[in-house]
Amino acid sequence: MDTLQRDSEALADFLVAHPRLVVLTGAGISAASGIPTYRDESGTWLPRAPIQEQAFLRDARTRRRYWARSWYGWPLIRDARPNAAHHALARLEALGFVGC
Repeated sequence: MDTLQRDSEALADFLVAHPRLVVLTGAGISAASGIPTYRDESGTWLPRAPIQEQAFLRDARTRRRYWARSWYGWPLIRDARPNAAHHALARLEALGFVGC
């Protein structure tokens, strides 16, 4: 039995034993769809850290920078398509294993 099959069976057993799950993911789940994250694989912040709420509320210049970055990045988000992880979670939800 290969690792994928063994892991798949372990996941299936887990789902049967725990029928009500909530899945919490981070931004990395969308990386395979071409949406960049703010951290690399080891968790180190990439050159542009996200704008924090207090900075956004406090400073008009920060708000302009936020909206400019959002405008610039929008086509990437608009054109992204669900990846295998999104489809798997949608399927688990449709089967009643994942909620919320």
